[in-house]
Amino acid sequence: MAIIWLLVLVVVVIFHEQILSSDWLAIHVTFLGALTHSALVWSEYFANTLLKTRPQENEREMQDRRSLIVALGALFVFAGFPMDMWVLVMVGAILVTVSVVWHAIFLIRKVKAALPGRFRIVIRYYITAAFMLPVGATFGVLLAFGFGDEWRGRLMIAHMTFNLLGWIGLTVVGTLVTFWPTMVRARMDDRSERLVKQALYPLLAGIVIVSSGALLGQTIISLIGVLCYAGGLVWWGRTLWKPVALKGIREFAPASVGAAMVWAIVGLIWIGVLLAVSEDWPEVTDRLVDMAPVLAFGFAIQILLGALSYLLPVLMGRSPQNVVVYQDGLNTWSTFRITVPNMALIVWLLPVPDTVRIVIAALGIFALMTAIPIMFLAVFRGLKHSKQQEAHRLESTNPKPVTKNPETQNLVTKNAEETHE
Repeated sequence: MAIIWLLVLVVVVIFHEQILSSDWLAIHVTFLGALTHSALVWSEYFANTLLKTRPQENEREMQDRRSLIVALGALFVFAGFPMDMWVLVMVGAILVTVSVVWHAIFLIRKVKAALPGRFRIVIRYYITAAFMLPVGATFGVLLAFGFGDEWRGRLMIAHMTFNLLGWIGLTVVGTLVTFWPTMVRARMDDRSERLVKQALYPLLAGIVIVSSGALLGQTIISLIGVLCYAGGLVWWGRTLWKPVALKGIREFAPASVGAAMVWAIVGLIWIGVLLAVSEDWPEVTDRLVDMAPVLAFGFAIQILLGALSYLLPVLMGRSPQNVVVYQDGLNTWSTFRITVPNMALIVWLLPVPDTVRIVIAALGIFALMTAIPIMFLAVFRGLKHSKQQEAHRLESTNPKPVTKNPETQNLVTKNAEETHE
């Protein structure tokens, strides 16, 4: 499903001049479509892994239903907002909220049924993040009512805070504490569990303070909240350094996720500076538009592609040899796919002519989207290798009977008869 949303994003980018609210649609296809679906699937997968629980018989079916409800809700939002049909937006938000809250209840039950173990804090991150989205969705629906410029800026900050810093941000922070060392293939920092527990409080405080400042119309309060959230990220982020120091980054997956986290920091700093220098909330709204490429292409797409590039071999590779085949395929053009999009985004942010900006943006998006055919090709090669392995296994288990050449058999018979005479 995440790949389908990425393909939709490609269509929106290519035909942006013919599509209503294409900039808004591009960022929401990325976050509400691709990243929300992935957050649902990944958090359930990692919850089962960390709690050491086996998925129940109907668990996959329930997950598919939640994903379908989210996709349907997103489609209502995507249709309603550009056409100023707030009823469609509200229905879509309700569907997304129902699905994500259902997901949170599922995780709560799973935690209660599991035996005590390490890193249960990660599932607490997932549950907390899930309850952030309904609040952010509510602010999104209010935006669809068409408030004036003053309230539009304030609601937009509150909407972004709960959805981006809350729903997506907390899910990413909780996941990477164990997932990052696995991707880097290095030993986890011994302080990881303690630091991630401690970081949750400033992260939650930052979300509440940022949104409260926005609703009260006080940029200084929101700025304090951004600093609080950033402090929580720095405190947690120390756990990511040790694995990198031990092994470095040598594959596409961790490189892509690492680049995404750098752009997440850039985006957070940008929001802080924006709140500090803007004279009023309409100015905040206007300047937030320039942040869209940083959030969508710098952070969201890269973290999505990095996670998919690591998880796809793990989930589809049925043997260590087959996992290697998938990994080799997904690491195709790694340097190009990391360097070009990030350099393109840097150039795009500079004061360059519009023609240069358009060309460099197209090149960066093309480099990112090469991941889609590369993934399909890697799956094809992996399935082919898996079939070859299965065929070899069957041959070794059931060897074919040796068939003798008729001419050779006749010669042997003739020699035997002559010997007997």
